[in-house]
Amino acid sequence: MAPKWLDSSARHEVLKGDQINAILHATFIWELADEATTGRIMLYIGPAHAQTDRELEILVHEYPGTSREAEIFHAMELGPKFRRLREENQR
Repeated sequence: MAPKWLDSSARHEVLKGDQINAILHATFIWELADEATTGRIMLYIGPAHAQTDRELEILVHEYPGTSREAEIFHAMELGPKFRRLREENQR
């Protein structure tokens, strides 16, 4: 099922195509524990497109085990908060 884009995902003017690319080609995926009362919040860090080193952070509210569609609610260039989370949690 296709995700639903919330208006807040456009706040930082990241194109939907770039958001999709960052999710599909994510180099780091992390569940943000205890952030959601239902479902889960997933962080995807990945490139905006194949011709750039610019990384994006995408937050998606997922509802596994239900028929409810995922909601993309945050998209912006990778900032220090999630860059640090990735550095501290290299696998």
